Amino acid sequence: MSTVLTLALAEAQPGMVLGAPVTDRNGTILLPAGTTLTENHLVSLGRRSIETLLIIAPEDPADQERQREAIRQRVMHLFRHATDDPGAQALLHAVLAFRMKRLQ
Repeated sequence: MSTVLTLALAEAQPGMVLGAPVTDRNGTILLPAGTTLTENHLVSLGRRSIETLLIIAPEDPADQERQREAIRQRVMHLFRHATDDPGAQALLHAVLAFRMKRLQ
């Protein structure tokens, strides 16, 4: 889950990702959500008098690692009695891969 922050245009940096579309006063979408900002985007938005942007906050790598470990521990607990069965082991790895992918 990503956190969206409201930043003044002056605080925005190239490489940040928009968490919501940027619209002008008429509601026309200037940049869609998910756009990775460039220096040219920031200059153009400034010329259009855009004052704030909704930016996706960068993930803390330590927090991501804690979440991965919690998922791993939970799946291992769920499959704790399936250590000898090859089919159960395959299912364990599939469930673990699925849950890790959902984390991204």
